[in-house]
Amino acid sequence: MKQLPLELLMIEIEKVQETQRAWQAISPDDESAIQKMADKSLTGCAEAVVVLIENLKKIGYVWANSEQLKVDTIENNIQTLEKTMEMPVPQILVRFWKIIGGISLIDLDRYQHVEFWKEHKIAGPKYFCDGLYVDSCCDGWTASVCDDFVDWRDNLTPGGSEEFLLSLSPDGYHKDNTSGGSPYGIFPGNSWKPIWQYFEWSGVERPLSAPEGSTDFLSYLRTTILECAGFPAFFGVPGFDPIKERILGGVPIF
Repeated sequence: MKQLPLELLMIEIEKVQETQRAWQAISPDDESAIQKMADKSLTGCAEAVVVLIENLKKIGYVWANSEQLKVDTIENNIQTLEKTMEMPVPQILVRFWKIIGGISLIDLDRYQHVEFWKEHKIAGPKYFCDGLYVDSCCDGWTASVCDDFVDWRDNLTPGGSEEFLLSLSPDGYHKDNTSGGSPYGIFPGNSWKPIWQYFEWSGVERPLSAPEGSTDFLSYLRTTILECAGFPAFFGVPGFDPIKERILGGVPIF
């Protein structure tokens, strides 16, 4: 397989880093600017996901898909969530659902994606792929989260500081059907840059475009898609590099 020149790869990574820095630099108080960049980034992300999924199918990886719901469904479910929690759903997540919907690069029914990577002799340091997955705001997910909130509220320790998690993804272990920890998600609130909770970069190396410290939701999407080709636990694994080039072919930077 023809390898891309190193300088070309570095230019692309620098572009991703530049976009990450621009996002990080926007003040949370500048509502207009942060919403404008969020919408632009998520629109580009939607385009990138379409190309990435097509590329995965071309290499025989058939378990990648995205789900777009009707805006009315999303808005009704958000209203249900906020009424139940008495807290706002972060606007970055609302915009994600309306512009992209939901994303799954793994098979949570039969876990056939696990066998695909085994056949290609690709394994991350923690023996999972941590393929990108973010729930859509469908009726089933909404009902499940509302039930979780009621259980959390009823069992909350008086005076406790624990926050309720909007669970949006299994963790890396559960994605590959092994024991694991807390799901990934974000806390309710008004932040445009909520942290992608309980996630860590678990590849051989830390991606260059990953912000220092904890990663916010949009930055997680950008680095996971554009630098990790959707599978951050494989980042830095030599056997994944040729496949990564094929997955990222034609994927636009956002």
